[in-house]
Amino acid sequence: MGQNRFRAEDLMEFAKHILVHPRIGFTEKQAHAASTILVEADLRGDSDHGVAGASGIYDIYLKVNEDAAVPGFKRLCTPGYLQQQGEKADFSVEDTRYPTIIHVDARGLLGAYVTLELIPEVISRAKRFGYAKAYIRNSTHFGDCGIYTEMIAEKDLAAKVTSTSPAWTKPFVELQRDEKKNARRYSGVEKRFGTNPIAWSIPFDKGIVTIDIAVTQRAVSPAIDVARSNAAALGITQPIDGQFFIGKGKHKTPLRKVHLGLSRIDNEQELKKAIAAFGYDNSIGLTPVEKGFLKGPDGEDIYYPLAFDDVFKENFWIAPLGGTYFGYKGFGLNMLIELDNVVGGGNPELIRRLDSEGRPKTPERVSHTIEAYAIDGLYCLKEAKERLGRAVRVTRECGNKLMFLPGEKEQIKRQENLKKGIPMRSEQIGKLKQIAEMLDVPFDLKPLG
Repeated sequence: MGQNRFRAEDLMEFAKHILVHPRIGFTEKQAHAASTILVEADLRGDSDHGVAGASGIYDIYLKVNEDAAVPGFKRLCTPGYLQQQGEKADFSVEDTRYPTIIHVDARGLLGAYVTLELIPEVISRAKRFGYAKAYIRNSTHFGDCGIYTEMIAEKDLAAKVTSTSPAWTKPFVELQRDEKKNARRYSGVEKRFGTNPIAWSIPFDKGIVTIDIAVTQRAVSPAIDVARSNAAALGITQPIDGQFFIGKGKHKTPLRKVHLGLSRIDNEQELKKAIAAFGYDNSIGLTPVEKGFLKGPDGEDIYYPLAFDDVFKENFWIAPLGGTYFGYKGFGLNMLIELDNVVGGGNPELIRRLDSEGRPKTPERVSHTIEAYAIDGLYCLKEAKERLGRAVRVTRECGNKLMFLPGEKEQIKRQENLKKGIPMRSEQIGKLKQIAEMLDVPFDLKPLG
């Protein structure tokens, strides 16, 4: 698959141009914040969270526009929409009894914008009091947590950032002595928590150590990308009412009737034979997810998600960190992140609920936490960073050339992509061209020579 490289600055300008378009409607400042975080993900090699990823500018466009027919319902709000509803057109910060704790209502605006606006205040309070934490509720997807923690760590503070998300995993279920029961022990178990990412960064004398993880086996965005890629290959369309259809001509069928059965087929040729009944020939190219990534209702493997539809949202799930056999600790960490966000006003109920037609019944708002804390409480800053550096070097000495520090590969990739340009696959460029065409704006991104 071909790819070209693009300057980070050019991708940012393109994304900003899209996000301020009247049919989307964000301010220059908000668009700049979102574009910054999306391109930072691309720089670090995480294209799933980048400009053309599952949560990129196309997804933002869909969330702003697809709920327009539902009065008073928005999963992602613009300033103009909030004003139409008679609400304040920006987020609000409330006074609290504690000077180190900040509570914020994001009002459904871009999570990246609200978070970037708050980070300077969190840093300022942490520098003054030794610790500060912001709770952001009523927010939306904000990208990679580690981008924010590294921004804080660059100011000689340690940092932790978390977020909730719509439910993508099930409560951990203990193994049974009966192996037959184990095969179906997730039968009837409902999804509860999201991927709930968490990141920590700690500075040392030669850099920053960052760990940025989902507390499920993987983040869900790569699976969403695969599903959307397969939908494009099959020409699966989603009309205004939200229902997806598979097939050509007289073979056109609601996808929800067949998606679960087709997605369980573990062989591409067998899948092609199955979809031939819907008018497709053998030339269709479909992409599987990695084995063990997605699970079905009873814990069975899902191989070929065909669209990011209601069947995907209702039935597919990801095992907790540690997997279905050893995931107790991952489930526990997931729950702690959820509860900590509830402290700050986050949703104690399920974030995503769908109606019988697969349409969202809830705005799917998420919440975030941002923490910064001093590392020079016991030692002066210089000595503290040197001691941390010594601990890092001891770790390096215990490893070999195959070992990287947490976050190191991403930092190396970032420097490489700043110099050489960000690699973009042809399908990613196609997605950017598609949204430019939809908004009737010129696609003027030029690859590097």
